[in-house]
Amino acid sequence: MQTDDQLSVKPANKGNFTTRSSFIVNLQEFSPQNWNNFVLAYTPMIRFWIRRKNVPRSLEDDVLQDIFRSICISIRRFELNESRGTFRGWLRTIAERRVADCLRNLPTEQELPPHDLASLPAPCERSDQEIAAEQAANEEVKARAMELVRQSTTDRTWQMFWRSTIDGVPTSEIAEQFGVSKAAVRVAKQRITKRLKELMIGDENSPG
Repeated sequence: MQTDDQLSVKPANKGNFTTRSSFIVNLQEFSPQNWNNFVLAYTPMIRFWIRRKNVPRSLEDDVLQDIFRSICISIRRFELNESRGTFRGWLRTIAERRVADCLRNLPTEQELPPHDLASLPAPCERSDQEIAAEQAANEEVKARAMELVRQSTTDRTWQMFWRSTIDGVPTSEIAEQFGVSKAAVRVAKQRITKRLKELMIGDENSPG
């Protein structure tokens, strides 16, 4: 039987790591701050994966903890190669395995009744409601990542990033507003964008 850590995809060499994977490296070294940030940011997405499989709400928190425990155990052996697999895909596979373990061990009386099973979409089908729920979970991951980075950034740097990236204000105008050079504005934007991309691993729509 394939274990969770065997789902890793190996790159040709570590020089091929993207900037995003530096966050994975810190998780592998068990940086407490990065682990806490990871849990805070990715809990909404993992909860979505749990709920879409109809895990009883009374067991949801237990399954969530099992998933994070499996990730913690396996992350040290994970190696990233985005051309063959993604970190988020690896996370999802672990989540689905722990959910399957939970459902397999449910007492008969807790299993879904036949009429509920019949109403579930086929694996290849996705209802509008499920698509909307996944989008909402992904947006919450983004919002949490933004808040985590904001909390560890000076207010001045964050405002320059926000004005440039979110509000779309020209760099020259921001530089004049804050009394800095245009290069300083660009550096502030690049630093925060890099940190957001590291948190939002595998999300090509992260701020950039």
